[in-house]
Amino acid sequence: MRAIRRISDALARRPEIVLWLIAAYYVLAVALRMLRSEALNSDEAEQLVQSQFFLMGYGRQPPFYNWLQYGIIQLTGPSIFALSLVKNLLLFLCCAVYGLAARLVLKDRRLVAVAILGVIAMPAVSVMAQRDLTHAIATLFAVAFFLYAFLQTLIRPSLGFYLLTGFAVGIGLIAKYNFVIVPVAAILAILPEPELRKRIFDWRIIPALAVTAALCLPHGLWLLGNLTEATDGTIKAMREDASGNPILDRLSGLGTLAVAILSGTLPVLAFFLIAFRRSLVEARTAASEWTRVIGRMLLLCLVAVGLIGLGFGATTISEKWLSPFLILLPLYLCLKLGSAGADSSRSVARMLFPVAALALGFIAYMALGNVIGPRLGQYNKENLPSGPFLREVLAERADTNPAYVIAADPFLGGSARIELPSARILWPRFGQTPLLDTMERGQVGLIVWRENGNGMPDGLSAYLQENGIDAERLATATKAVPYLFSGGRDTVTFGFAWTVGDAGTPRTGNRPRS
Repeated sequence: MRAIRRISDALARRPEIVLWLIAAYYVLAVALRMLRSEALNSDEAEQLVQSQFFLMGYGRQPPFYNWLQYGIIQLTGPSIFALSLVKNLLLFLCCAVYGLAARLVLKDRRLVAVAILGVIAMPAVSVMAQRDLTHAIATLFAVAFFLYAFLQTLIRPSLGFYLLTGFAVGIGLIAKYNFVIVPVAAILAILPEPELRKRIFDWRIIPALAVTAALCLPHGLWLLGNLTEATDGTIKAMREDASGNPILDRLSGLGTLAVAILSGTLPVLAFFLIAFRRSLVEARTAASEWTRVIGRMLLLCLVAVGLIGLGFGATTISEKWLSPFLILLPLYLCLKLGSAGADSSRSVARMLFPVAALALGFIAYMALGNVIGPRLGQYNKENLPSGPFLREVLAERADTNPAYVIAADPFLGGSARIELPSARILWPRFGQTPLLDTMERGQVGLIVWRENGNGMPDGLSAYLQENGIDAERLATATKAVPYLFSGGRDTVTFGFAWTVGDAGTPRTGNRPRS
């Protein structure tokens, strides 16, 4: 208890320590991700396959996160470390920039620290982001960055801050399409404030828009030519459980929106109640210029999501889609508390310990779950032995250096990228991968899939045909590999085939390593 008291006193005197603790947490998160499993989650596997190329667009997602991942992999090589570094660095920068934004409108340094901890308290940040998110994380950073630039522009208008705001908007728009709601909501939120409204009708907004346009132009041109590819996946996900009844479907969508709002806000409110107790309840009527602005922004963002859902007939609106907007909640609550003059002397420690328990507990849970789950007969994506399977196949032909790997799913494709960083990885569902040319078809290739008892999947066979490979002429084989951490008790069966020659006809002998 004495140690906790000393920590509490230190946090009260120097609340900026919180940011260093958060930095340490994300370093730990990177280390634990590298240690807990060599298998990949869905978004990680997809990133490894897509990061082979620097493109202006990647399917239904804008390119900002992919560009960052491409750059890091160019520096470090494809690895779990490269994947985890980008994710956790963006999350830390989100917290750091959010803190800078909070300092602009909060006089109490302890409330600034609490606002940053409020970001970690969000389930999307402490749970979902560590499990399997990519582009949503980039959007969280973009919103924090925009918030900082926007508040700076309102408080200390200068050409530099206008340009910074334009840059932040551009980053947000190439991070995720739903970011566009945030700057629109911000403009609408300041319209009722006479002094702040002047910032909209300032000539400096024109060069700011020019910066935004310059950042978005390359992807915008790609989007015009690939609109269907960029939007179909998202619309299908929103209408995933559609019944065909437009009224019931829309009511279902509004219901999932309400649930998503509650599941995203209640944990944050609970942590604030722990930290401030009755002061939080008493602060509900407190108001200031900034509580009004941030409160309107939050409300307008949620209303916009609801209207978009109604317009598209969405049956499902998930919490992760709301996370870029709910990130405004911790700052809003801190502004309320600051306006009410709430006692914050012990708030940082009261907030830190339960939030740390949640954040640290979850990354420890994921690591332990990979080990304990197989003992109970439960397996997840991080137990899939794609890497060991590929290593066994390659060891059987140690003098063969495949020029390409065609993988039926992203998990095999991502693992192949790690095991064979110089090989080209093809995945049928990533249509932007160039097909094999005549020279490549004459080189050694490896085709891999997960075997379900029916042989090579039909979709993979058709993709091979597109690449000039006759699947029927391949000599296929299977290999059973134990699940990771299963102790050899349960196995997964994979299929594979080696190819060489223009028609995909297997030949005897191996191509020497180049």
